[in-house]
Amino acid sequence: MRTRNDSGIGMLILAILLVGMVLVPTVNAQEENSQSVTAEEAFKHANTRMVRFIATDTEKFGSWKGASIDPKPLELYDINGQKLYYQFSVHENNKTIGKIDVGANKTLGQPIQVIEFNPIPFNMTEVMEKSIETAKNKYPTGEIESTKMVVYSYPKIGAMTVVKNKTTGDEYRIFIDAYTLNVVPDEPATETKPGVCSIYEQITENEIDKNLIEWQKSNELTKSIEQAATNKGVNINLLVTEEDIKKLSDDLTVVATSTSKYLDTTLYGQENDHYCAPACGQMIAKYYGVTHTQDYIYQKMGPGYTTGGNVINNNQLNYYKPSNGLNKSNSKYVTIFTFDQAVSEIDNNRPFVSIKDSHSRVCSGYLNDYPDRYLAIDDPLPENYGYYFMEGFGSEDYSIYVRS
Repeated sequence: MRTRNDSGIGMLILAILLVGMVLVPTVNAQEENSQSVTAEEAFKHANTRMVRFIATDTEKFGSWKGASIDPKPLELYDINGQKLYYQFSVHENNKTIGKIDVGANKTLGQPIQVIEFNPIPFNMTEVMEKSIETAKNKYPTGEIESTKMVVYSYPKIGAMTVVKNKTTGDEYRIFIDAYTLNVVPDEPATETKPGVCSIYEQITENEIDKNLIEWQKSNELTKSIEQAATNKGVNINLLVTEEDIKKLSDDLTVVATSTSKYLDTTLYGQENDHYCAPACGQMIAKYYGVTHTQDYIYQKMGPGYTTGGNVINNNQLNYYKPSNGLNKSNSKYVTIFTFDQAVSEIDNNRPFVSIKDSHSRVCSGYLNDYPDRYLAIDDPLPENYGYYFMEGFGSEDYSIYVRS
């Protein structure tokens, strides 16, 4: 496993440099509506939750004491052109130690979507320039309509450039991955091949109704913490200092009971673009004291189609169940699950595989911070590194419970 790069790079500086490069989108963008969240609202959610996390979950957030949130976020878009997340950077001593992604629309559910620890930096200028250059080379007579940072296949980030044919009016999209700078095909991501997918287009009408309720509950908590801060003379709209957190540490609204548990897993980055499942197998095997290479695990799982592609999701059991694999014979592939089930697995000291579309990650913990719920995710991307984050429950599509 390659050593994690935990050094922070001045992402704010890069963001400033890119302001002039991001063109106003004119195609495929849904109009702002009554469910949209402003950057100011998003900052309140991020700031209040950071205070609450530090006060209630010192195991994971203790190192954030004395840190502050940059109120100017990076805006990340969905591939349909609609604003998706406000990504706020958490700084300490001019170093980026975390990031908080707040949903830009209430239909996404609870405001805090993702919380990253020691994020691996990427060069936004380089990514966006590569996207523009690729678009110009492929469509030399086309007119560039927009270039922006997008979540092209959750949680994968990249740049999307939209090009319009001046004669026919046809529009084309170019996607570049933020870490590899590789071109991502503009076709639906599937279990067997990479591609792109829209988060907004995956949300059903029933899920929208449920998500709006979850957002409202969380918003009420934000208001309560904001009022508690005001009562103590703390302005939650400004940078919250360590001294401010001390003032709030005895307020029941801020330090309300939460439950959490985190397993001692080891993070491994996947060794190539189709080894996410083997990397997860390596992490879980290591947890149980077993050492297997990703190549070995890949062969045991059997991709289920042409060698050299992703492992089919439920074929991962071909490694977890047999005696020449991990020998966990009661492992199972799950398509319908609840937060309580995830909590049960972790409480029973069983890390499990959490799958989003065709991408496998390891769930190694949880935080139940009512009304918000999070899973701790060990993600094998970026290649050869991987990174750790907390994810709002409900983002995953499938799970593999690894049981003896």
